[in-house]
Amino acid sequence: MIHIGRAGKKLGSFPEDEVRRGLATGRFSLTDMGWKEGMANWEPLSQFTEFAAPPPQIPPLPGALEEPAAAEDAEAGRPNGLPWDFRHERGFVLAFVETARLVLTNPSEAFARLREEGGLFAPLLYSVIGGWIGIIAGGIYAAVTSRMQQPHDLPPFQAKYFTPEMTLWALKVFSAIGPIVALVAVLFSSAVIHLFLMLAAGANKPYHTTLRVFCFSYGSAELLQILPFCGGPLAMVWLTVCCVVGLTVAHGTTTGRSVAAMVLFLAGTFVCCMGFFAMAQG
Repeated sequence: MIHIGRAGKKLGSFPEDEVRRGLATGRFSLTDMGWKEGMANWEPLSQFTEFAAPPPQIPPLPGALEEPAAAEDAEAGRPNGLPWDFRHERGFVLAFVETARLVLTNPSEAFARLREEGGLFAPLLYSVIGGWIGIIAGGIYAAVTSRMQQPHDLPPFQAKYFTPEMTLWALKVFSAIGPIVALVAVLFSSAVIHLFLMLAAGANKPYHTTLRVFCFSYGSAELLQILPFCGGPLAMVWLTVCCVVGLTVAHGTTTGRSVAAMVLFLAGTFVCCMGFFAMAQG
């Protein structure tokens, strides 16, 4: 029996053949810690001689629907998928949380494991869930803040449009249409970023690669909106960081080209926002 642990928590004890199957399907990773009788300390599964070779592939079940490719050997340097790609085995909520944690804390590793093939439903769904949570959290804080401030303490524009009633109405509306807002934001933003990356001569992969990077960056960074006071700015900063790292890794380009694409995107977003506010004040 082999004892398996991940992130300081014990997952259980499993026979060797079950661990092999888990490595093949993505249930376990070569970075998971393992221990068996006779060992002095816990070691990564990659250090076990019985798992040094790529785990055997499980043949498809006759008559079953085609599933995404199994996780590939991490030591071969090929993408083996994010936890979200194995949500059917790991559980929907756990896979979402693990993916968000990996993207936010170690974007280099996360995007090195990014799958570039397959349908776009999974990454889009991830971005919509994370974006919806961020929209609701940001709206709640905006509603609370508007009720704490007096109209005479606000600039004329905010006093006119950011009243408690208007903010509460906006929260209800955006909570209802949040998934649509998040989806449109992801599709539009990723297209603009890819265009700027092409202008910076850094787009070495098709648009769907940029879309996947932005989906997981946006869906993860928007979760920071749940933090009071600093959630909004922090989400924007970390979205930029994750996108720069993701574009660099996924497209195999330089950090400078990725930074240039994101700077152009942020500058364009800022100009559009200023133009909107100018028209609203007028």
